[in-house]
Amino acid sequence: MNQQSMEPTTNYHRQAASQLKTEVTAWYNSFHRLVKSQGEYVRALCRWIKLTYCFVEDSQRSVSASAVHTLCEEWQLALDRLPDKVASEAIKSFLSAIQSIVLQQEEELTLRKKTDKLEKKLQRELNSLSEMEMKLAGNLNIDNANSPLTPKHPLTLKRAKIEALKKRVNEEKAKYMNWTQVTRAMTLSNLRMSLPHVFQALMGFSSAYAQSLEAILSRPEPVDCDAEFSPIR
Repeated sequence: MNQQSMEPTTNYHRQAASQLKTEVTAWYNSFHRLVKSQGEYVRALCRWIKLTYCFVEDSQRSVSASAVHTLCEEWQLALDRLPDKVASEAIKSFLSAIQSIVLQQEEELTLRKKTDKLEKKLQRELNSLSEMEMKLAGNLNIDNANSPLTPKHPLTLKRAKIEALKKRVNEEKAKYMNWTQVTRAMTLSNLRMSLPHVFQALMGFSSAYAQSLEAILSRPEPVDCDAEFSPIR
């Protein structure tokens, strides 16, 4: 068995996972707000340009105002075609993977605390048993010391209780060690599966946006593109 897979999750691991969860949550929310805000901005800009038509001379309206309005409309269409939902879902899936890791780590910590508590209880019972044996040995004579104890004797009951507790401690330790392996395997699996998907989705989003802007900026300019708006005085 791989020794590394048996290593328990440390406080550092839990803090790192919790911080990663916080940062990816902020990343997801920021990306969503960015896409939404930019779309709203371009739509507002298109509406504003339409409203300025009434302040533009007829001779200029066919060139300058129309060119600006066309540019904004193409920008809006480019934004509508972007695979932002794919990128957003990829980040969301990554966040879900991290949340699963955090929950797994929390469960592992709970099991460790339970095991530690049982081990301390077992040690107290062993100390108590040792005291009982010493006290009983001092009270019995030589003949009675070699005689078997009855099933109802406090020392017999104490030993039976300790044996049952030892069995329970071993079961909980085995369960805890198994959980540490599951935690490590889940952590590696979730990151390996979700991270490449996030990078691919964001690269696709960035590439699509760059190509759309390049296509818009490379389109032929109108003949009278230097004409300026002249507000009616």
